[in-house]
Amino acid sequence: MASLYIGIILLTRVAQQICSKYKSMLFPKSIYGVAKLMAFTNLLSAIPAVILMLLGGSMAINLNTVITSALSGISIVVSSICGLVSMKSGTMVLSSMFGAAGLIVPCIAGVFLFAEPMSRLQWLGIVVLIASSLLLISSAKQINPQFSFKTVFCLLGSFLANGLTMLMQMIFSRSSEGGNVSMFSFFTFAIPCLAMVLLSVVLHRQPPADNEKLPKKLLLFAAGAGVAVFIVNQLATLASGFVPPAILFAFINGGNTFIAALVAAILFGEKLTVKSVTGLLLGAASLIIIKAF
Repeated sequence: MASLYIGIILLTRVAQQICSKYKSMLFPKSIYGVAKLMAFTNLLSAIPAVILMLLGGSMAINLNTVITSALSGISIVVSSICGLVSMKSGTMVLSSMFGAAGLIVPCIAGVFLFAEPMSRLQWLGIVVLIASSLLLISSAKQINPQFSFKTVFCLLGSFLANGLTMLMQMIFSRSSEGGNVSMFSFFTFAIPCLAMVLLSVVLHRQPPADNEKLPKKLLLFAAGAGVAVFIVNQLATLASGFVPPAILFAFINGGNTFIAALVAAILFGEKLTVKSVTGLLLGAASLIIIKAF
């Protein structure tokens, strides 16, 4: 079952990377447009979640599920926005690597929350990851002239937000024994969806009214990305309960980075330089070291 979960996640990541790149190219220019896009994407993720939740049996709601899912949902929105903006002015590989590097957050948090100290090899892995990031940043500067401080800021935002998402999944799976995973997924997407709807209503009523319309192509790719995020989130949460973290996150995050590199090179013409390939390999190795040791 673990192999099946991981295989489906990696296949879904291919579709997610393609949709994400097109979303970054068509990304809204106003906060109102971003709010509408995030509301739409989260709505599409919440619909299959509520269906599975209703079919799952138990509908008992507890405070732990609501809090962890709300934080997870908010962090997914922040990670998504930062990732799309950084992808637009950087490269797909760089954006993916910083998102994957978020696993450092639950690793360090585990020291304080679950008394799981990090080994010397894990700290070495973090050092290697930093070296990998510097190489990828240098390569991105050569490939994309739009690279700026804003790109770096968004990369760091993606790193922290994606890390918080992983941490909330870990906390839920460990503190809600027998909890309804579909309910966790539903609240993860429903809460930020409602927040983005309210934000868009408030912004639309503020003078001057913002009426930015989202292109149909953007909505199409947002729909694909929304479904993909739900599948990955659902299966990752399910798998985290019985698949060793070293295997799960190495395949989910390391595999996703390689997928991003292939999709970027084959479909979007992003050149693979010596620096980017070296950074990619070092980054993948560091992710495995951090989670395996």
